[in-house]
Amino acid sequence: MEWIESYEPKNEKEAEDRAHLLLLDPSLIATDRSAPYHYTTSSMVMDFEADKLLMIYHPIYKSFSWPGGHVEEGEDLFYSALRELYEETGILYVKPLSEGPLALELMPVSAHIRKGEAVDSHFHINFCYGFVGHEDDTLLEVKDNRKWVPIRELDTFVSEAHMLPIYEDLIERMRGIYEK
Repeated sequence: MEWIESYEPKNEKEAEDRAHLLLLDPSLIATDRSAPYHYTTSSMVMDFEADKLLMIYHPIYKSFSWPGGHVEEGEDLFYSALRELYEETGILYVKPLSEGPLALELMPVSAHIRKGEAVDSHFHINFCYGFVGHEDDTLLEVKDNRKWVPIRELDTFVSEAHMLPIYEDLIERMRGIYEK
């Protein structure tokens, strides 16, 4: 709960989500995936020209998305974002745009099958971090499931319509920080 309590909302939606989470019984929120609300982190990585994003293909959603995943027990949010970013993209060097998360999203996740196992519907309490990196020297190995996506073509890579406004808001926040 400390992460939620200390987060400063940046818009009305974040304020509403934070207020909702603070009203919940704390036992419902954990890093443990069995909890109905659990912590995740994601990373938005923009190239230094501010016109591409490093994205991964998510097979469950059949869409390109931000790299990210579940926070492990005892793990710090920033470290979780970096760990997931490296595991999913092989990126070697990134520069953080800020010390804290860019955004807080409360995201419903529908029931699905993961690695042959049924997963009940639940909520991700996602903290997104922003980074910049070089397109030409950051991937260990080029794969079809991860690529630098031109921002102007984002809607052709992202098939989850509800995610596009989230990404567009984060891109605006990142450019605002980066261009200062």
